[in-house]
Amino acid sequence: MRETMRTIDGDLPQMVQHDSVITIPGDSLPRHLTVWVQNDVIRKLMSVDTNATGVNNGETDIWFMGGDVAVVQQVADIYAIDGGRIVLWTDQSFEPRGDITPQQLMERETKLMNTAATWAGVFGITLP
Repeated sequence: MRETMRTIDGDLPQMVQHDSVITIPGDSLPRHLTVWVQNDVIRKLMSVDTNATGVNNGETDIWFMGGDVAVVQQVADIYAIDGGRIVLWTDQSFEPRGDITPQQLMERETKLMNTAATWAGVFGITLP
């Protein structure tokens, strides 16, 4: 996970960047979305939600390999994804979470993949 994150982040300056501020139905705060594309393929998407004063309340970063979600980092957790499935769920220190039930895992997979597709769709990007 760390290598994927570092490699893509290191290449961001050479990629095409697009920004948008949106409010998605169901979200209470506007989100600033940034996407980086390389050779017409999504490589990273970042979402920052802000309150009315512009204070950052949370950030989600999503890294893509071949247009597929590969790593998702949220405020408290990081996920390695393969084929739309969480293969590793860690805390912010990259320590595996051992307290996750199969039901929680399936619910989080669905939420993460739906969120990634929704945010990418803002930029006209369709995920596989």
